[in-house]
Amino acid sequence: MRLYTITLAILLMAGLPGCASLGRCDSESCSGDAKITADVRAMIVEHPEFGPPAAIRVQTINGVVYLNGIVDTDLVRLNATALVQQIPNVKDVVNSLDARNQGR
Repeated sequence: MRLYTITLAILLMAGLPGCASLGRCDSESCSGDAKITADVRAMIVEHPEFGPPAAIRVQTINGVVYLNGIVDTDLVRLNATALVQQIPNVKDVVNSLDARNQGR
């Protein structure tokens, strides 16, 4: 048990520099992230296959868009990534959407 505790503590300490690198954004990158998030939310509203707009949570950090929530199918989940990648200034998409109907 003690070995697990020590290992966990070491892993947590190793991850802290990564958290610190996010830091605070300057006004230009924050406004850019806010614009990207607004554009992604607008795109979600335009595509009813994504379900209600509140079903997908969107966060943008340094141009990377994070998607969380539940959609109906894997195809919709994959389409979300493709559509978000087309939005200007998006550097990457981290798609953590879950599909209700796997394999469809």
